Amino acid sequence: HLHHTLFMQRAISSRRALLPKSSRGLSSVAADWAFPVPVTFGAGRAAELPAKLRERGSNRPLLVADKGLSGTPVVGGLFDSLAAAGLQPRLFGEVDANPTDLNIVAGAAAYREHAADGLVAVGGGSGLDAGKSIAMVAGSGRSLDELEWTRPPVEEMSCPPLVLIPTTAGTGAEMDSAAMYTDTSRRVKFCVAHPGCTAQIHVIADPLLTLSLPPTLTAWTGMDAVTHAIEALSVDSYHPMCDGIALESLRLMHTWLPAAVADGSDVAARSHMLAASAMAAVAFQKGLGAVHGLSEPVGAVHNSQHGLTNAILLPHVLRANRAAIEPKMDLAATYLGLPPPPPGYATTDGGFERVAAWLDTLAEQLQIPATLAEIGISDETAEECAAKAVANPTGFTNPLPFDAEMYSGVFRAAVEGRDRGRLQ
Repeated sequence: HLHHTLFMQRAISSRRALLPKSSRGLSSVAADWAFPVPVTFGAGRAAELPAKLRERGSNRPLLVADKGLSGTPVVGGLFDSLAAAGLQPRLFGEVDANPTDLNIVAGAAAYREHAADGLVAVGGGSGLDAGKSIAMVAGSGRSLDELEWTRPPVEEMSCPPLVLIPTTAGTGAEMDSAAMYTDTSRRVKFCVAHPGCTAQIHVIADPLLTLSLPPTLTAWTGMDAVTHAIEALSVDSYHPMCDGIALESLRLMHTWLPAAVADGSDVAARSHMLAASAMAAVAFQKGLGAVHGLSEPVGAVHNSQHGLTNAILLPHVLRANRAAIEPKMDLAATYLGLPPPPPGYATTDGGFERVAAWLDTLAEQLQIPATLAEIGISDETAEECAAKAVANPTGFTNPLPFDAEMYSGVFRAAVEGRDRGRLQ
């Protein structure tokens, strides 16, 4: 035990010596986790990428990133670190902001052409989801349709070693195999997943890789994580572990999301947001709800940014679900220590109005647009998006059943700004 302790102390000291001075007080938020997938967490730990690949038998990794990130120092630095360590990486950086079936087919072809033996996915939900999808398709030879998550898992699944490196604190896509993509012919988002892929995942969560994320994307991706936690907590099923994780995720974001947006160089804020995002993703193993049920079709039809779409829809769905979620909102308001709502909200001793007021204030503070119209979406596609939302399994665990009329009503309200904020 003494030998092990001394070894760990030397390893931690060596790692901290590589960090910027502003990060050296963060030893308490550097750790290795084994739940629900192996996670290497902490500032500066992306330097361990070559070793993690070699440990898993990968010497020819395919590095996957979206088009916006592939030319940045973040991806360039990771690529160079792999080459300097004697590995033979190849970059596939042709992923759209909303990954498509065409991106995944092209990525799987690049994987095979490189004779790759592992995959590193870098980015927000775009790069991470594309990387996981490419790994599943390339490793198994199966089609995306065969890997769709509502189908029974295919047998004899082969998935290569996967290292997932988030550069945003929002989607939490690093925490399991589920991966979203847009079917370009049907303009519908689908999800692929397989437990055999989850077993191959190792996460490197390094907050230093999130420092360059601009305030707008920090806010939008952060609100994606807030939505994950709120929706997971609201799902009407018994899962106290997920509920507890959702509540602590919300507490961290209540404190640290505004700080990360205000000062992107705040390593402590970035660290806690990266943890909170991952926790919210673990919580939604319990399920999500009508926000995602509708935002995914909206994203498929309008190519809108996912977290931003969620943030605009969230207050409308929250009020539509009120009758079913008041006890959970009481719990959240108490755990977060939220104050009574300001004038203009309903007078109540319950927590719902306190949570609603907090979310409205947070959206205003983060400069989230108040309506879908402000991001260029009119009500012309209300019926199309509503019909697709009804068929979207992501919304099936909403605490109240939503039909097309309800989804259409939420869509139109979000376009116009009705039933939001202080309107009762």
